[in-house]
Amino acid sequence: MIKAINKVVDWLENVAMTIAMLIATIIAIIQVIARYVFHNSLSWSEETILYTLIVMSFVAASMGVRYAAHISVEVLTAFSGPRLTRILQLIAYILGLIFALTLIYYGWQVFVNTKKMRQLSPAMQIPVAYIYLSIPISAGFMFLRYLLMIQLWAERKDISNKPSELSAA
Repeated sequence: MIKAINKVVDWLENVAMTIAMLIATIIAIIQVIARYVFHNSLSWSEETILYTLIVMSFVAASMGVRYAAHISVEVLTAFSGPRLTRILQLIAYILGLIFALTLIYYGWQVFVNTKKMRQLSPAMQIPVAYIYLSIPISAGFMFLRYLLMIQLWAERKDISNKPSELSAA
């Protein structure tokens, strides 16, 4: 079940990242052309690129779990045996789950409170709450990734340096 959800999350992350990168790139190019060719700046371009980069960073956090790209301290596992290494892996995955749950909770709170205040972005006049919605959504993806890692751990698959296991799962 989790592996099937993982494939959907893979697809969603890839599509979201591709679209966000495309939007930021195209708007940046249009802004440069508008500024240097037509001597007129777009008032909303910098804000759009900023919000796109914010969304991309939270999606990338989930992708970082998928590809085992997050910073980790490996000094303990370097000096421990295989059994202790497995226990330390499980502890790291559980801490990741707790972090993801924290992000889901507080990210949702930020979304709800900002939505209640009806805060609009300065240049584009769009609700800022929907930008903040990327926090709990991406954290939910991270949560699913850590669940999959725990499942693979329980099946005794070594996923310490094999991001392909998560990608193929």
